[in-house]
Amino acid sequence: MSRDRLVPALVVATALGVGLLVLQRWVAETKTAAIILVAIWFAIVGVAAVFATSRRPELRGAVLGTFAAILIATVATGYVTGFRDTKVDEDVVMAAERVPNAERDSALSGSSAAAEDERATPKKPEKPAGPVELATGDFTGADGHAGSGVATVVRDTNGSRSLTFTDFEVDPGPQVVVWLTQDESNLDDRIELGGLKGNVGDQAYDLPDDADLRRYDTVVLYCTPFTVRIAVAPLS
Repeated sequence: MSRDRLVPALVVATALGVGLLVLQRWVAETKTAAIILVAIWFAIVGVAAVFATSRRPELRGAVLGTFAAILIATVATGYVTGFRDTKVDEDVVMAAERVPNAERDSALSGSSAAAEDERATPKKPEKPAGPVELATGDFTGADGHAGSGVATVVRDTNGSRSLTFTDFEVDPGPQVVVWLTQDESNLDDRIELGGLKGNVGDQAYDLPDDADLRRYDTVVLYCTPFTVRIAVAPLS
């Protein structure tokens, strides 16, 4: 491709790319709004491209070809990452009651801190008859995505802890991971629980024995390719 054709093609690609990034990541508050804004932006750039090439027909192939290629790639990516749900239905552990406040900090702190608390306490608490809830929080969408459901930290009768998602549904995305963080905006310090099993349906994740959930008290679902949060759930 000659330089005369390369420059206009790059202009179209840059205009579309920057516009799509800004609209989806910082302007749109929901998936529906993002779809509408992206469609409008493609229409604006498309009309401008047709008008520009009507006066320079020798550039039509490069400009409109670039526009069409980006449009097809965007639609394909949107379909794969934004419209296909992955449904799961695990038999998650359900808590019958919330752990007493006197035991809650120790149970959330992890095995090492809990052991120290037990040594310092003359009488150990009675073992619960069934699984108990340690903390819970509601999911909300983030960074232009929608999300709902309940995240719950459950301690089973054997002392193991798990993070369960119930009545759960978030926007789909590629390579979404489950993190526990201290702050939903600062994601550098985190506990990684693995990839999201599905964007719809009940599911559970094992928690490390030594994870201090008094500090890491926010669930973040993070889309790694696009570096955006899908949903967050503060636990309390």
